[in-house]
Amino acid sequence: MQTKLVKETKKIDLSKLPIKQLDGTVFEHDFSKELAQAIYANTQSLSELSFSIDLFKTPIVELTDENKALIKESTEKHFKAFVQVAINELIGE
Repeated sequence: MQTKLVKETKKIDLSKLPIKQLDGTVFEHDFSKELAQAIYANTQSLSELSFSIDLFKTPIVELTDENKALIKESTEKHFKAFVQVAINELIGE
């Protein structure tokens, strides 16, 4: 009997991004639509365009290697450092 290893991918909810303030307080921010718009407006890739449309509709993202790289890269290009820190913590970087 063979046992199959199933790799489960993590899901994240970008509508509840925990952002830490300078004073240490944390608030949840709906980052999904802002990220979707940034990707949509700046991509040359059809797959990234499709991802942005899906993200705009549904903020819960399966954290595949490709999605993780796109989220990280787009956040680094288009958003301030405190948002980058929050995304890195959320995706486990």
